[in-house]
Amino acid sequence: MDARGEVTSGRVDARGEVTSGRVDAAAPDQLSLVPGPRPRRRSSRPAREVSETAPVAQVVIDSAVPHLDRVFDYSVPADLSDTAVVGARVRIRFSGRLTDAFVVGRLDDAEHEGALKPLERVVGVEPVLTRDTIRLVQEVAERYAGTVSDVIRTAVPPRHARAEATVVEPATWRAEAGSVDEDRWAAYDAGPALVARLSSSDRQATRAVWSAAPATSWSADAEALARCVLAQPTGGVLIVVPDAADVDRVAAGFADALAAGAMATLTAEQGPERRYREFVRTLRGSARLVVGTRASVFAPVVDLRLILVWDDGDDALVDPHAPYWDARDVAALRSHLTGCDLVVGSPARSVVTQQWCESGWARSVEASRATVSERGPTVRALTAEDAARDAAAAAARIPHRAWEAARAALRAGPVLVQVPRRGYLPALSCQSCRAVARCACGGPLGMAAAGAVPRCSWCGALAGSWTCPECHGERLRAVSVGAERTAEEIGRAFPGVPVVSSHGGHMVASVPDEPAIVIATPGAEPHCEAGYRAVLILDARAQLQRPFLDAEEDAVRRWFAAARLAAPRAPVVVTADNSLRGVQALVRWDAPWLAARELADRTAAGLPPATRMAVLLGTADDIAEVDAALAVPHRLLGPVPDPVAGEGSRHPGRGQVRDLAGADRQRAIVAVDRRHAAELSRQLRAVTATRSARARTAPVHVRLDPRDI
Repeated sequence: MDARGEVTSGRVDARGEVTSGRVDAAAPDQLSLVPGPRPRRRSSRPAREVSETAPVAQVVIDSAVPHLDRVFDYSVPADLSDTAVVGARVRIRFSGRLTDAFVVGRLDDAEHEGALKPLERVVGVEPVLTRDTIRLVQEVAERYAGTVSDVIRTAVPPRHARAEATVVEPATWRAEAGSVDEDRWAAYDAGPALVARLSSSDRQATRAVWSAAPATSWSADAEALARCVLAQPTGGVLIVVPDAADVDRVAAGFADALAAGAMATLTAEQGPERRYREFVRTLRGSARLVVGTRASVFAPVVDLRLILVWDDGDDALVDPHAPYWDARDVAALRSHLTGCDLVVGSPARSVVTQQWCESGWARSVEASRATVSERGPTVRALTAEDAARDAAAAAARIPHRAWEAARAALRAGPVLVQVPRRGYLPALSCQSCRAVARCACGGPLGMAAAGAVPRCSWCGALAGSWTCPECHGERLRAVSVGAERTAEEIGRAFPGVPVVSSHGGHMVASVPDEPAIVIATPGAEPHCEAGYRAVLILDARAQLQRPFLDAEEDAVRRWFAAARLAAPRAPVVVTADNSLRGVQALVRWDAPWLAARELADRTAAGLPPATRMAVLLGTADDIAEVDAALAVPHRLLGPVPDPVAGEGSRHPGRGQVRDLAGADRQRAIVAVDRRHAAELSRQLRAVTATRSARARTAPVHVRLDPRDI
């Protein structure tokens, strides 16, 4: 142990002390100058009697330090034998300090040969980790090369004593058989078969990938599936959605379960007391139905029968903190471990879930051709004829065809305009050379309103006297246009028509069936009961040009999400070339076809999900050291200078490693064949722990299966 209290070599026992290792010899005359170790104070507390049954507790320390990510043995005092059960929060003395920990096992014999420290006390009365949750957390940490404590920190909300003292009754509510709307799923191929499987008492796991039908409510479809399980005497349901607005949308359909106290909601927006109360209700079996956001995928639902994940392509389902797990993959892992049913739905179809279908692990459920013919929108895109008739149509942000469609639709009802980004002018560039306009700190410049002074989106500094470092130009132009500027432009074009703006900072839940222009960013589109009379998808070309592997997949998912809100046979205008395969998938309403094509292309090129990739962030020397330690067959791509966090990245976790290694920060990608995926995770986890135990080693951040490659 060095001067900072860190282990440099040797074994560490449950007390955090070095039990063996190498000691460097020194000259006797030098040793005489070094003061000897302080004599240990003898504890005045009497020795505690050890439990007669399962006297050894296996605990996991609540620490993010990778080399402490292991199980430690502690003795169980007799007075704690009944409360220090598997899953309980405890306090232990580790390296001389009181530390939080979780009990993950009870044994008759210890693996550690020496004397064991006793557990200090049990925190709370609730064992917050079930055996299934412990297994799931360990598997997630293994898969994403992270620590168990990091995963537990998101799986279990912080304790709240008053919420823990709440008395709850076991769930006795059961959905009425007549409340199951089985006819909704007649619109899907294999829909009736899915409903029949979920309604059956057969516990054979059913896994399905569902692409939403046009002009239909996904929350009502999800409700119908959930009620198939809830109409049975036993069995719980977990519904995972991207944001709190989706939670409210789903919960509105279960007023009967809410009134009976059989439903719990878990979101980050809840206060500490309410969130922990809902967690405790779920843990004690009071809630048969749990609806929540990303972290609810770990919810300890009693007798879990069905997990339903909606919009698996949404980035909100990826945890922004290490180890960056994906709720879709965690749900699939949980279904594999427990044998519960799994349904993953989306407006379109992700490449990952398409691979599930082609491998036979899941079954595809999509709208029938009859349903598409009856309800599908009339999609219009830019063609060669448009360019011949109007030379500016191909370059215009809102082409003439879109204006015509909006003008005709406003006579009957609302028109939805989807804009990729919020704000006024989120990004600016030089008028002369088109170089991106940046602040002195490196952040991009943008404008918050008309006539406003350009401001850095990172440090907030004003840039009133900006000069281009490339051509010394002083004039700026817009690179992208936000929702506020779009509302201003369209408002001038349609005077007297109400304009409604909905985005992440100001969400509008629904709009009436009256003439209005609704400007919305992806995911913030208000619900219209009768459907929008027209839908305009702006800046579609720009969405396809983003520098990400799944740019097309993500753009098409957004297009389908907006087009799905159109009334049957209503016009949908997308500002992209008609020949693009993403546009063709929208025209034919066949997202699985596009996902299959993309999967075939990636497999041929050796790209995910056909391969497994891990992104390493650190200095070039540290990345080379990690690469040399990997024994699994792999390819190393890079390292190359990492772009400044936030620039060109849509993953929320990138900002956390912005200051890693300063200007020397490098980025490399490790790629392996899918057969070696599990071994790559294990080796990266072991290498991270080994490097963490060394005193002067800089960290290398690891992200497995990132979406922003």
